Amino acid sequence: MRNLIVGLVTLVTAVFTGNSYANNQSELAKHLYTANAPKPAQRVAPQYPRAAAKQRREGWAILNFVIDEQGEVSNILVGENSGSEDITKAAVQAVQKWQYTPAMEDGKPVQQCANSVFLSFKMGDKRTKGLPAKFRRLYKNALQAKSDEDYEELENLLEKMKSNKYQHLSENSYYHLLAADYAKLKGDKHSQVQHLQSVMHSLELLVNEKQKLSVLYQVFDLQIQLKRYNTAYKTYKKLIKLPAAKPYLDELKTTIEKIDGIVASNQSFTYHGNIKDKRYWQLNMSRKEFSLTDVNGELSKLELRCANKHHVYTIKDRSTWKIPAGWDQCRLFVFGEPNASFNVTEHPFSEHSDT
Repeated sequence: MRNLIVGLVTLVTAVFTGNSYANNQSELAKHLYTANAPKPAQRVAPQYPRAAAKQRREGWAILNFVIDEQGEVSNILVGENSGSEDITKAAVQAVQKWQYTPAMEDGKPVQQCANSVFLSFKMGDKRTKGLPAKFRRLYKNALQAKSDEDYEELENLLEKMKSNKYQHLSENSYYHLLAADYAKLKGDKHSQVQHLQSVMHSLELLVNEKQKLSVLYQVFDLQIQLKRYNTAYKTYKKLIKLPAAKPYLDELKTTIEKIDGIVASNQSFTYHGNIKDKRYWQLNMSRKEFSLTDVNGELSKLELRCANKHHVYTIKDRSTWKIPAGWDQCRLFVFGEPNASFNVTEHPFSEHSDT
């Protein structure tokens, strides 16, 4: 692990240029930290779907939502989830009923738009512990196919594991760990980090502390390689809480300081987006100005969800947008037809930002 961290420090040092780190720290700090959070007043527990309970099926969902000036939840977007539609629907129905004491600004209630929640559905009995015999056979055969470099068979077995109707959270974690290994073999870093992030959401299912450290560190490493610096910062916060990470805290701190320097530098960051089979593509923003280029397919709108601002743009309005000062912790959502692709470029910090 120490060699991996040293390599990561070398990676971020190699791509760091410029000396604007100190001058931009106040701007960067405003962007990376949440403030003015609303307080929960009423949270309705989700109802376990009857069919899922009968099948002893488990799952989870991440939801993004807006809390308006009255403390009500609106504009719910479904993020990553375990794939069970009824479980995701139950999560949405519960969050729609939640009430908050709204955030205040200058003595007035304001909307809070950068909210997300992870909801898991667990049966909570011993029958869901461990792996069912059918899944164990699939997993064992998939490991053998990987060892034999029979990747066509491995893909077939991974698809069977993914489509298992009665999947428990433990099965979900084993599937994503193996799928992440396969993505690494193919050199597909985007798929690798997506699979590992799915494991990260159910990290408590991993009984080995070193395995937890390995998963979080791999996510952190890949997020940096993919220039997802804002998301990497959040993973770092989780990583340093692990007891197993204690020997590496100094190296990790050095790495995050280098990331701060990269974000504050005069480099531009370009990301390739693909909506695939989802309704939208998402990016946690590190900068205040961005452009949309190389669009293939139909895009319908852009949506910015910041700490206390929420704005929707039509794609035809322009190709470059500046986020006003004070719009902090922003997430960009790009909506369009399945498989639409595009590039998003974040530009360096400038002294003034406007719409």
